[in-house]
Amino acid sequence: MATGNVSFRFVNNRFFRKFVKELNPEYRLIGPDSIRRKLRKNCEQYIKETINELESLEKCFLSMDGWDGKYENVSLYALFVYFIDKKFRKKRVFLGIRSVSGKATAENVGDLITEILSNYKIKISSVIGAVCDGGSNLKSFLQKNNLYHLHCCAHSLALILKNLKVKAIEEVLEKVNKLAARLSRSKNDRRLFRERSKALRTEGRIPLQFCITRWGGQVLLAISYLNHYQSISAINNFQQYLLTDAEKKILEEFVSLTTPFAEAISRAEADDTYSSEIIPQFASLHAFISSQDSSKKIVRVLKNETQFRYKQVLGNEIALMAVFCDPRFSYMKGLLLDTTWEDVESLVELYCDSFRVIGNSDSSPMSPPEKKQKSTDSFFSKYIESKRESTSLQTAKNEIVSFEALLVSARPPISSSPLLFWETNRNRFPKLSMLARHVLCSPQSSAQVERLFSKCGQIVSSTRRNRLSTETLNDLLLNAFLADSKIHEEDEDSSDDEQADLQEDFSGMWPTAKKRRQSSVPRSVRYD
Repeated sequence: MATGNVSFRFVNNRFFRKFVKELNPEYRLIGPDSIRRKLRKNCEQYIKETINELESLEKCFLSMDGWDGKYENVSLYALFVYFIDKKFRKKRVFLGIRSVSGKATAENVGDLITEILSNYKIKISSVIGAVCDGGSNLKSFLQKNNLYHLHCCAHSLALILKNLKVKAIEEVLEKVNKLAARLSRSKNDRRLFRERSKALRTEGRIPLQFCITRWGGQVLLAISYLNHYQSISAINNFQQYLLTDAEKKILEEFVSLTTPFAEAISRAEADDTYSSEIIPQFASLHAFISSQDSSKKIVRVLKNETQFRYKQVLGNEIALMAVFCDPRFSYMKGLLLDTTWEDVESLVELYCDSFRVIGNSDSSPMSPPEKKQKSTDSFFSKYIESKRESTSLQTAKNEIVSFEALLVSARPPISSSPLLFWETNRNRFPKLSMLARHVLCSPQSSAQVERLFSKCGQIVSSTRRNRLSTETLNDLLLNAFLADSKIHEEDEDSSDDEQADLQEDFSGMWPTAKKRRQSSVPRSVRYD
């Protein structure tokens, strides 16, 4: 007889403890207090290791969002920090989830964020800004501390689809939603529908309702409805949800025009994105919708909404400086509408001149050390040395000119990482490379926080766990992220061992470190 997990109510039962010991003398019963102590110990370890990791943090971006309870009796806020270290590796760190004491006003939310940052020894002066939605309390906190606000790209795109008000489309979508609601309610109908779709060899998600917070969910539901239209027509109980030829044509047109927006939302929600991709994303959508037939009302509405959001993004200084620092998009024609690259250069120059690059302590390990110069005390040698130092200090304007000239001759491919470019050219462009570390650390959206709330929201709202405190929830999440970091470290160690074995076995065929770094172009950013 095997002993599995023991319910807590049996832990203090002496007879049960003795019975289990007889079955398995090595079995160890763990009570709730022991589990809490272990959670707390692991949390302290996570915070300690995170503080050590954040020592290389120079400037960072925050990703934050709030979640209100079902009866608005609790307000939780989660916080991530993004930064790029001196080796040009992009990192994401979870700082915790806490409840706001009192109402979720800008002042209370600001105090909570400041408290979380202080726990990890992060100064507010090292924070550039935050990526979040348009919540008034979060925006007020950022404005109060003179921080940049980068509107979540996925949320902006979702607002375009939300504001798509066309009566003919709304009537068709109402019938689609009725089918989805019925399938969501009835388990037997779902089973019958899946069996019919399987018999017809129709793959993909059946038309079920998406969560209300799922951005672009209406488009995905419409796509699923059309994919399974044959299954709907083959079941007698679902004949009432069929569309007329005119209605089906309207739905197909809706899907064809909104699918690029749904795909853009999906890309923006990915972890390996850069804030520099926001403006090109809107530029591509604006070009797509502008090429459609403007005599149709749906096209006109989508074009107006897209252009409005596009111009909002072009008014964001961080988005402009980020797209400038991405060599894949910088100086592309037609990317900024009425804004000129000279305007962006002025922002970059103003930002870069606010700090001074003193030396380069993190120079490439492949470069040989500089020869030590003999020092002399003659007036001539001191004069010449002072002139050499004054002319070697390159201004931001000179770097901008050289950067533009380099892109004209050789632009990196779209699949490459912009951080690889700046790691290679950090000695050539010391100020611009530092700017790139500051503005490219932010992702496109705050989807990471949304996914976190999706995981823990049901736990807090569940009737079985309604006594779970926010502190315990925070401890559980920190333990989960600690476990993920340990797994990642083990994977890195194993990959390093495998690479070392390959280098030893194929030393004759293995390329040098310098050649290998030049030939390999990462498709995504690795989060450590």
